[in-house]
Amino acid sequence: MGRTKNYNVSENRAAPVGATSASRESPRASADDTCIDMATLLGREARFPQRIKTLDLRDWLGRGIDDWVCTSGFCLKAMLLSGARATASVTTYFGQLHYLFEYLTGSSQTSVPPRPKLPSDLSPQHVQHFIGWLQKRAQAADWRPSSTRNTYRAVKTVLTEMFVQGFIEGEPSRFFRHSALPWSCEDSLQTSLSDAEQERLAKAIKSDLVDVHHGRLPLKQGAVQGLRLLLVAHRQGLNPTPLLEMCRDALAPGFLPGTIRMRTAKHRSKKVRSSIGRAALERQASTQPSEPPAEQDLCFDLSEGAVLQQAIASTRELVCEAPPALKQRIWLYRAEASAGSIKRGNITCLDSRSLRRAIQGVIQRHNLLGDDGLPLRLNLSRLRKSRFDRALRTADGDIATTANLMGNTPRVAGANYPSMNAARKAEAASFMNGDYTALMRTEGQAPRGPEIQPVQVRPFRLGKDGASALPTPTPVSACSDSISGEHAPNDGHSHCDRYVMCLFCSSFAIVGTVDELWRLFSFQMFAQAELDYLDEALGPERTADGLLEDLRDRYRVAIPYIDDFTQRQFARSGVAQARARTASGLHPYWQHQMTMSSRARSRVLAPEPHDDASQSVAVGLQARRTRRAGPRA
Repeated sequence: MGRTKNYNVSENRAAPVGATSASRESPRASADDTCIDMATLLGREARFPQRIKTLDLRDWLGRGIDDWVCTSGFCLKAMLLSGARATASVTTYFGQLHYLFEYLTGSSQTSVPPRPKLPSDLSPQHVQHFIGWLQKRAQAADWRPSSTRNTYRAVKTVLTEMFVQGFIEGEPSRFFRHSALPWSCEDSLQTSLSDAEQERLAKAIKSDLVDVHHGRLPLKQGAVQGLRLLLVAHRQGLNPTPLLEMCRDALAPGFLPGTIRMRTAKHRSKKVRSSIGRAALERQASTQPSEPPAEQDLCFDLSEGAVLQQAIASTRELVCEAPPALKQRIWLYRAEASAGSIKRGNITCLDSRSLRRAIQGVIQRHNLLGDDGLPLRLNLSRLRKSRFDRALRTADGDIATTANLMGNTPRVAGANYPSMNAARKAEAASFMNGDYTALMRTEGQAPRGPEIQPVQVRPFRLGKDGASALPTPTPVSACSDSISGEHAPNDGHSHCDRYVMCLFCSSFAIVGTVDELWRLFSFQMFAQAELDYLDEALGPERTADGLLEDLRDRYRVAIPYIDDFTQRQFARSGVAQARARTASGLHPYWQHQMTMSSRARSRVLAPEPHDDASQSVAVGLQARRTRRAGPRA
């Protein structure tokens, strides 16, 4: 059974509804219902996420549809008082009613019945004619199918309320045909940002915040708060409304050192979500005041925890002046100009409009462009989908783990967040036009190379004495069973020394230390040198020597796999450190192997009378020696 929504925020909201429902007489709508002050109607505790507090339909009076206008206002007020609809939803219905009024005031053709002057005159044929009129209007204005459907649903909700209130008689199912505007598959306008777009945006936000901190960029307080919110939204991918309504007590220490927990709440579902972010850097004050600040103290902290603390600290003096509904908000600021019900100098909070102005300011100051060369189209929905893409890569394509990181169920995350931006479409087109075609053409012609087994994460086994049996270090990385492994001699006492086969063995083990990665990358350099030599000596075509071709295939698989595996499994800093160490010098074992191989090549290429057969034999002997990779170092 579905959960019944209830948005009651004041005890006296249900009283007018109860009186109306208890009355047996038909309700009467008046001109007073055409202007609704929601703040007065619902009380100060009501939520207004869209900052619209007045619903005014008086402009449509005097056009021959006064009964429709008054009845619509009465129904909007009834939905607000019932608590069954949120103020944001009723505001949306109000914004779509003008399409119904335009239809009612339009000229009627002879082939259709005249437009209904009263709600009681409405017939199913009128509803179908309105749907056709709306579709023609959408086609002329080039609307998306979802926009047409949302407009019809908003008008249908108000008409359904007229049935409930008794303004229209009959069974609603006769008037509203099922799937009148069926759902159609369409690409979402809100796609994720590409990696290049995200990088440009992150640099722009950081640059502005640093310049504001050092006084180089004078911005209004609302724009600065918008920059801080954008940074948190880009990194965390939070939903817009919970992020805008984040409270001042939302920060809590994380479970790991250097982390924080940010609590956000969804009003409708009453769910509280905790997301993990980086904590502010803890810097100790200098014991000597005259001592110049250290270099790290000159850096401006841009972690999520630091930015949120800056937003809280900079608005601490505004809390006492803020309205009661905003006292617990983080994104407070003093209004620089009057806008609607907000007067200049009043304390207000970021909303969708002020955030949109802050976004446009960032785009204009840095001339941010999208991958299509046009000004970057940016909103919180695109940032959330970008966060989904990053989480999906982190989870290696696991939708359940990704949904957990996003704070959703796998069904919701899979249905709403995947998108095809321009960069991903270009990659897909490049694959289909190039790599996929080549793959299909070569399918079944060349034998498949050896496959690398996926790395299994297993706990260390315990030895006979109960101690942890750590993997045995090898010149490649480590081995969990060097005596009884797949490629070991299996004589009960000799260790395996076929290091070329390590990546293809189930006993291969690696923790990810810099020393292990250094040995692995050194082997990669050795394998690349050997593959280059074999390709040069034997040519691109496959030969009849199965052992040589098997060795070449293994090198071709292992070399790119090492890059992909280390990039996915280990921290970038550790991989970069191991790469730098490899560039400065290979592991002694593989340096020795490369020296021995170089000497063997010089003997093969010595200016002696060799025919092709003898040279092939020499290359094969060296390759077989390489396949075994010598004794253990």
